[in-house]
Amino acid sequence: MRIVMTTCKPDEAELIADTLLHERLIASCNILPGITTKVRWKGEALTQSESMLIMRTRIELLKKLEKRLIELNSFETPEVATLEVKEWNENYYIWVLESTAQARG
Repeated sequence: MRIVMTTCKPDEAELIADTLLHERLIASCNILPGITTKVRWKGEALTQSESMLIMRTRIELLKKLEKRLIELNSFETPEVATLEVKEWNENYYIWVLESTAQARG
């Protein structure tokens, strides 16, 4: 099991989350709106408003999920960060497995 995080434009967050849930590439997604990001991009320091997505998935779906996140996100170079979780409570683990069974995409 993995937690995957990305940021996107605020108006894209719902569509990205809904698409990934529909395709069963993720079991759930937290959308944290109103994030202010300070970034150096193409030699310039910028401040922009973003939403952060925190998603749960199975390890074997990571490549498909990364591909879809890059396709759905309008950022030129979207971040896709993956965190390993050493332990999940058993019922939650089973729920994630069931929720991402028969993934499409």
